[in-house]
Amino acid sequence: MAHCHTGHLGNPRLSQEHLRFVRKVFPRLRSLAGHNLVDPFQHGTSDFFYMTFLREPIARVISHYQDGVLRRSNPESFEQALRRKEELENLHVKLMAGERNLDKAKRFLEKCDFVGLTEKFDKSLQILDRLCPQRLKLNYKRKVVASNYTVRNSIRSNEALLEMARDYNRLDLELYAFAKDEVFPRLCSRAGISEAGVVPAYETLKTEFQPRYQLGRLYNRLVFRQLCKLAFSATRRRKQPAATASPASGLEHEDPSKVSS
Repeated sequence: MAHCHTGHLGNPRLSQEHLRFVRKVFPRLRSLAGHNLVDPFQHGTSDFFYMTFLREPIARVISHYQDGVLRRSNPESFEQALRRKEELENLHVKLMAGERNLDKAKRFLEKCDFVGLTEKFDKSLQILDRLCPQRLKLNYKRKVVASNYTVRNSIRSNEALLEMARDYNRLDLELYAFAKDEVFPRLCSRAGISEAGVVPAYETLKTEFQPRYQLGRLYNRLVFRQLCKLAFSATRRRKQPAATASPASGLEHEDPSKVSS
């Protein structure tokens, strides 16, 4: 019971109140993860080992949209989704900075103890293995894999849609380039690893059944989630009439076509 998935809080942003609550429910807390960890350094917790992964922004946006289509939870066209869904617009920058502030997001990456790249996943794990102060079991098995790539291929073949996606994610594209060209090579050097060197295979997990992992998931879902509902439902009801943020990260969507240069 040492890992907390903060998404069960049901709040778009982790607050100091939430963090205090988490520490009470997880007295042996060793790690936190969740998409509501917006602007993490605001909590001033210097004893944490900060880590994050970035994915190439256009690939991430297309994958997010494709997943919604395949799950039949997104009936919109890609163009409509880009215009409306804040998760498809500069999400990396907004999560790391708490706002559309590229410089602040870059500072966050520079302060992070580890920054991985999805496109170099195993190499990233190799670096994490060297830099993390805790011993980690890094072997994995892919779980969420698209059943087909018709949606992705259709979007990739349409230059107008790709250009629109770039327009909505220009801050994320610059942040990703900064991470790939400056931060990642620096971490490789710190870990004593050649960026072009041989990468060990980490995708070697044979079974998904891991007792401690499964027990932790159950505790998060059956205990932590229910305690969150009891502790914060009254607060949520009081604030609901004034709430305007979307559920993904508490940040509104921005249409690039309505922003002056």
